[in-house]
Formats: sequence, structure tokens, C-alpha cells
Amino acid sequence: MNKYSAIFIITIFICVALYSVFGLLFGNGGDIAEDAIKTFGLIIVVMLSFLITQMFYVIDLLKKKNEKQEEVIK
Repeated sequence: MNKYSAIFIITIFICVALYSVFGLLFGNGGDIAEDAIKTFGLIIVVMLSFLITQMFYVIDLLKKKNEKQEEVIK
């Protein structure tokens, strides 16, 4: 599980860093609606990071299942 929690933390870090850099480049600040959009954007980033981690987990599960089936065939 350490592998997947590391993937989750790294993807969140990268996404939040990119999100903040692009927010500084394109945002003027001071608007309540803009802050709400940034908040929802960060929530979406966290959810997508979780989905990316889950995809890695499913890929590893399928690889292990495939390896077991190949061993049975041999």
C-alpha cells in the first residue's frame, strides 16, 4: 500500500503545484466567484488524483491475475 499512497501524494503535489502556478499566471484575484472556482478546482484535482491512484492499483491487480493464469497454463 505504500506504493499507492506515494503515487497519490505525488500526483496531488504535482497537480496542486501546477494549479497554483497557472492560477498565479492567469488569475487577477479579489473576486469571490474566482475563489469558489479555485476551491472546486482543487477538490476536483484531489478526486482525480485518487482516481489515478486507483487505476495504478487495478493495473497491478490485472497484471498479477494474468501472471497467475499464465502459470496455470504452463
